[in-house]
Amino acid sequence: MNNLIIRLDYPNLRNETHVELNENAKRILAKHNPETLGISPQYVVYNSALEDEIAVLDLIRKSDYTAEIQEQDHYRDRIFRGFVDTVQSSLHHFDPDKCEAASTIEVMLEHYGNLSVKTYDEETAAIDDLLRELASGDYPSLVNALQINDWLTKLNVENQKFKDLMSDRYLETSQRPPVNMKAARKNTDKALYDIIYLIEALVMVNGIDAYRDFIRELNAVLERYRLIQAQKKGRKKAKNN
Repeated sequence: MNNLIIRLDYPNLRNETHVELNENAKRILAKHNPETLGISPQYVVYNSALEDEIAVLDLIRKSDYTAEIQEQDHYRDRIFRGFVDTVQSSLHHFDPDKCEAASTIEVMLEHYGNLSVKTYDEETAAIDDLLRELASGDYPSLVNALQINDWLTKLNVENQKFKDLMSDRYLETSQRPPVNMKAARKNTDKALYDIIYLIEALVMVNGIDAYRDFIRELNAVLERYRLIQAQKKGRKKAKNN
């Protein structure tokens, strides 16, 4: 029998997305009544596993460094945005040499895109790459022409501060009692799959009628997350090519 319910690559979902998806699945299960579906014992196990996972995620979010890291990330975003705006404003400079320098750097910046939408690690690495690129080849002369060395120095300083905060958080986390998100997620995934397998088996025995609406609604949610995964894989493939 072909799968009636969509399968996802759950381990590749980010922690927040994994919880969000399962909260949606739980809502749909509750709406269609686990007792009516014939999965009450499995639903109790699933609900308990999901509550444990949410508790672990809350501990991760409440790290002492989380707020400070977010604040520093927002500040370095402002510095990056100010640097980009300074380059773009020079595109209209009356000095043709400055205009040409700005145009060349602008092409390079378009390659990096909007760094603020990247993950913490991706943005940190992208800023490092950007600064290295601007320090090589013909770029230093263009940077000097636009007099934007101070922006690059400031961006490097704030990016390093962010790295230091992340390093401190990793150290702080390593000294706390272990919080095993991987195990919590694995338990949730198993509990959900137990429900999926049972529903599909019940369809084989009882027919689709009693389960059609539930399966359709759950698949609509799962399809949305499958699309998110496909888009993420597409971006990674394009980046690696």
